[in-house]
Amino acid sequence: MSGDKIRNARKDEIGAIMELIANCVQVMQAGGSDQWNESYPNREVISEDVDKGTLYAYEEQGAIAGIIVLDEEQAEQYDAIDWAEGPGPHLIMHRLAVHPEVQGKGIARKLIAFAEEHARSRGYTSIRLDTYAKNARALALYPSLGYEYRGVVDFPGRTANFTVFEKVLTAGGNNGQAS
Repeated sequence: MSGDKIRNARKDEIGAIMELIANCVQVMQAGGSDQWNESYPNREVISEDVDKGTLYAYEEQGAIAGIIVLDEEQAEQYDAIDWAEGPGPHLIMHRLAVHPEVQGKGIARKLIAFAEEHARSRGYTSIRLDTYAKNARALALYPSLGYEYRGVVDFPGRTANFTVFEKVLTAGGNNGQAS
């Protein structure tokens, strides 16, 4: 991973992040997905993520190649989901995006692995997320990484629903058992 790193995004990078998002929106829409558009995620949302310290950037050769937001903010629609892990806290994954020019190089997997390590090191019991029903790549990716289907939710203004996933995190792996 020479020169590649995942770190908190900075205020002075919001323009580059918005450019990455605009490129992703073009590819999504060309592929028939209206998950993201000109109004979401917008500069205000991204600025708030940066201000809260919840937006992480994957830097490759000095440029932002991907982003992910990690926080505890669950949509109210999540209340209707039958989660595997009831007691919290739970880390919620939002706005995972990889620049179209570098997609297919494992950057999304690296960001997700980072999220899992981040969650474990901070005592979260699970990671929860939703992804648009028209996002075939994400719908295939999450189950391949151990995320379990938990149901679907609807968000206002979207033509399709969102598939909800959860990955329960085990502390230490063997629960203190002798191996």
